[in-house]
Amino acid sequence: MFRKKKQTPVEENGEKAQSSDEPKSTTAEEKPPSNDPPPVSFFRLFRFATKGEILANCLGVICAMGAGAAQVRISFVRVLGFTRNCF
Repeated sequence: MFRKKKQTPVEENGEKAQSSDEPKSTTAEEKPPSNDPPPVSFFRLFRFATKGEILANCLGVICAMGAGAAQVRISFVRVLGFTRNCF
């Protein structure tokens, strides 16, 4: 759980020795390499998808839109039902 802090080696003149695991300071010209993948367009994401997989994705999007629309409608009907019972 708790680790001991690594002691940095000290050279003979009293300065800290640079170890290989410490990050080196970078200048404005020198940037560390980025591990982020390059951005890809939406349609390039599905370039290896089969027609069946694309059809399933489209069907899923349509069903999700229907479920979202139904949720709003059910909430509206429920509110109208509660107000009808109040009078």
